Amino acid sequence: MNRLSALILGTLIGTMGFGLQAEAAQNTHAHHHVQNHGNRAQNIKSKIPPKDDALLKKLAADAGGITHEELRSAYLQAEKKQSIIDAMNRPGEAKPWYKYRQIFIVPKRINEGRKFLKDNRAIFDRAASTYQVNPEIVAAIIGVETYYGANMGNYRVLDALYTLGFHYPKRAEYFSKEFANYVKLAKQQGWKHNEIKGSYAGAMGMGQFMPWSYMRWAVDFNNDGHKDLFHNKADAIGSVANYFHEHGWIYGAPVTAKVKVERPEKIESLLAGDTKPNTTVGELRKLGVTVPAVYENKVRCRLFKFQTEKGWDYYIGFHNFYVITRYNKSPLYAMAVYDLSQEIIKKPAAENSHHKKPAHGKPVSHSHQK
Repeated sequence: MNRLSALILGTLIGTMGFGLQAEAAQNTHAHHHVQNHGNRAQNIKSKIPPKDDALLKKLAADAGGITHEELRSAYLQAEKKQSIIDAMNRPGEAKPWYKYRQIFIVPKRINEGRKFLKDNRAIFDRAASTYQVNPEIVAAIIGVETYYGANMGNYRVLDALYTLGFHYPKRAEYFSKEFANYVKLAKQQGWKHNEIKGSYAGAMGMGQFMPWSYMRWAVDFNNDGHKDLFHNKADAIGSVANYFHEHGWIYGAPVTAKVKVERPEKIESLLAGDTKPNTTVGELRKLGVTVPAVYENKVRCRLFKFQTEKGWDYYIGFHNFYVITRYNKSPLYAMAVYDLSQEIIKKPAAENSHHKKPAHGKPVSHSHQK
């Protein structure tokens, strides 16, 4: 809410998300407040290494709105957790597609998604009208991230961001900034540094927003004066929709489509790089890729391949697919979100006839072909 733009991915990458944060060895329902874990005093640090202290001073200056002393205070309360580093070193997105998909596209998550959408229909419709984002996509994001709010993470956010920002060199630059952002956010929200729980990567709430994303894209969607992504479904739904809106989601536009590749060696170079569209449907057709006729040659897209138990399936991702990867940069994550969204809105004909359209009345696209 994901979430990466730290906008993106930075947040976005972060952003909102780490697709398996909701799955990461956390079996209890998360609460906003920390429970009593006994005496932590023996683990509290009394000194800060000069190198880290210098970084804290720089982070305070760069972030603005917080002081060096406030960051020092938070640092001294934080604990290094090896389990967090271990979780970062075995991301779910490293799995092959057919195994990754099995985590999310299962009857229970689909049924819970349908219920979540139905129970909060008025909120979803208002978010669709306000931000022009398909309700099923917002529901699927929350479903993938936290099982519709049932599992928001059980790590202290302070510990997660401290551990990764100061003891995980390959992502230290990003997470140390988020450590400072968290201290700033806690100050804005009136939180105690050690009272908020989230994922092993420091993401928070139903949509798993990183601190920067929380400050930048969270909205008070029920106008009660608070931006509460932990307990307030209106704020959580509105905030995810706002995130997608700000990253360019086009309501009703196609997301992805299955294609057929006869000569894999001819398109291999197109698979490299990031997830942004890098070619057109027409160019793919010239390379022998069979694309459904409904898509015009001028439409921009990107080719992806996903590992199955028997080989590879090929899909093209359009602009909206790229937008999903602004929440989490993994193509596997984006495909799981889209597949779940389509399963959520597969309802009996009689039930579909009562579906309420958003105020703008635009049709929802069902472009994913298998």
